[in-house]
Amino acid sequence: MYYGQSEPNSELIRGQKIYEDLFTNKDYSIPGYPELFMKEGNHRIVIKIQNEEDEENHHSFNINTTLVKNADGTVSVVITCEDEDNSEGVREDLKRRLSYLENLSVIGELAASAVHEIKNPLFSIRGFLQIIDNSFSDDDKRKEYIRIMISEIDRLEGLVRDFLMLAKTRARSKGSVIVCELIRDIAELYKNRMEMQNIKFSLMAEDESVCIPGNREQLEQVFINLIQNALEAMENGGNIEVVVYRKNEKLVIEVRDEGKGISPEIEKKIFTPFFTNKKNGTGLGLFLSKKIVEEHMGRIYFRSTEGKGTVFFLEFPLVKT
Repeated sequence: MYYGQSEPNSELIRGQKIYEDLFTNKDYSIPGYPELFMKEGNHRIVIKIQNEEDEENHHSFNINTTLVKNADGTVSVVITCEDEDNSEGVREDLKRRLSYLENLSVIGELAASAVHEIKNPLFSIRGFLQIIDNSFSDDDKRKEYIRIMISEIDRLEGLVRDFLMLAKTRARSKGSVIVCELIRDIAELYKNRMEMQNIKFSLMAEDESVCIPGNREQLEQVFINLIQNALEAMENGGNIEVVVYRKNEKLVIEVRDEGKGISPEIEKKIFTPFFTNKKNGTGLGLFLSKKIVEEHMGRIYFRSTEGKGTVFFLEFPLVKT
């Protein structure tokens, strides 16, 4: 690597002095026209790399730095890096990691194909169970068994749907998503349910035209999960508020509810796959939401008070203009 500066200024001179003190330990001059003044240093650094088996590998490098000046004060820096370890071994390790990632991609594609094949027979089974259910009289005890089976099939269908979304999270193209427009569309989907549960919805935003880079369908799934969770937590009515604002060059979205809250015992588990405290939950909703948010270079976290409600915070990078 090489860095050059033709006209030194005060900031460069200060930086140069710090650089010389930290990274050089010997100096000499090269006669000629113009005469060159050299300062050199050698350093050893160690980088820790964690592999897919969660094992730590350490790789050492020799870093040589040379600062070159002439009589006029013109400064250049030359930095060379030499791998101390077996470079062939490092390359083999990188190849193994790439192979591992490729295998994960193949597994994801197979899972997506298998999910499509599972959905069709589930749909058929559910249809025949409904026909059988309609053939029984209202006082027939077998109707209860049929309804339990239908309920379990619906739960399996939800699980399959979430698996399909999980397999596709990396395969979607991204554009610009108008956040407030997306949230209003989702709120409209739940309008009737909110009215039935005596729940009021509100959206507050500093700028309703603000955009984030992402895939609309995936982000829609995130907010559907959060609003649906809020509805399920508010059996006795209340308010759901979504607040959108900028903070430190990021867009922050708060989804607030006045539900029963999350108990301290399960706070650390809610993003864990297959963990659920709902009767018919799949345990993939929040896990999938977290994965989608992170795929969009974002962050999701929450604060909750048991008996008073929960606030989910989502942070995303803004669209660069």
